[in-house]
Amino acid sequence: MKLRNILSSFFLILLFSGEILSHQKSQSYTIWKGELTQTDFEVNVITKIRKSILFNQLVSNGFEIDELEIYFKNKLSSKDCNAEKSYIDNQDKEYVRYVNSFVCKVEEPEFKFDLFFDLNISHLDFSVQYIDGKKFPDFVITSDSQKVNLFDEKQITEFNLSFLNFLNFGFQHILSGLDHIAFLFLIIFLCRNVKTFFYAISGFTLGHSASLFMSVQGLILSSANLVELMIGFSILVCSIEILGKKTSQLKIFSNLIFLLWALLTFFVYLYQPNYVIFFASLGLMMFCYLRLSNNFQSDFNLIFITLIFGFIHGLGFAGAISEIFLPSDEMIKILVAFNLGIELGQIMIFAIFALIIYLLSFFNLNNIRNYSVMILTIGIFGYSTILIVERSFLIF
Repeated sequence: MKLRNILSSFFLILLFSGEILSHQKSQSYTIWKGELTQTDFEVNVITKIRKSILFNQLVSNGFEIDELEIYFKNKLSSKDCNAEKSYIDNQDKEYVRYVNSFVCKVEEPEFKFDLFFDLNISHLDFSVQYIDGKKFPDFVITSDSQKVNLFDEKQITEFNLSFLNFLNFGFQHILSGLDHIAFLFLIIFLCRNVKTFFYAISGFTLGHSASLFMSVQGLILSSANLVELMIGFSILVCSIEILGKKTSQLKIFSNLIFLLWALLTFFVYLYQPNYVIFFASLGLMMFCYLRLSNNFQSDFNLIFITLIFGFIHGLGFAGAISEIFLPSDEMIKILVAFNLGIELGQIMIFAIFALIIYLLSFFNLNNIRNYSVMILTIGIFGYSTILIVERSFLIF
């Protein structure tokens, strides 16, 4: 009866998880190229954004996918320039590109950039600018600073590539990523005491710090879609571990989830055989770890899994800044700032939940705490399942 109730809850959560955005963070990358011709000053603008982010946000805001032309129309304008031509490049597997050309009356034109902020108010656009190949300072466009003064070397941008701004960007990144927050919740639920909590935090921090630095330095090359899939996978594994231990059904749950993963791997084999080894390896790792966790209760298990999954999440963090132009003389400073911002966000999340758990225990509300952990974990399980299915389609 207990197992049947848990499984019924799984399916209910799956039904209500479909409307959750796979990842709330939203960012685009823009290149502004100015060129002085014999008669005019021309500005070419190329903006790109991940399809998975844009399509999710368009659908959530009532747009149809085939209405891209309608969405992009009149989102980029200037009182100093006249638009000549624009088009949307949707051929790339990962990105949508919006290309626009302008003829300007001045060499330091002002533009209004309205793209994507109506879909997600926390959107960030990372911009680089050139005139005839000469590099100008990079800047970031936010919902509070959508007016851009191009090619002005004296311009003090509201959000430039400084230490404090990247510290803030790292902080916002961890707080706006629902999948990262879900994983942090699960780490808290897996910890039995303060000692275990310290081990888990250390493992996750070491893992994501190492992959963040190695990836941005070019020592690791990874597919963004596969990394996003593995992040969803990490959430699935930890949610199953918690639910299995809370209900003393971890062995049964590990068998069921392994069979479902084998079915997913079979469909991958039919439609994308190049990835079948990758999916099969993930399934085998999940099965072995869950069985290990069921048979051997050790803090080493938590250290191992947080270190491995921290490394995977670090690749996701690196994707947020890998396409931004980082000056070589400031690379380390910016990476340290971004990583420190992530750590501050994690500490805040851990502190809030530690306080909630303490208060529930202090007021003898342990039953409410236990039920809350179960309900939240079941919700995260459903969310991770949606993530995996959704992100699996991105590789096809």
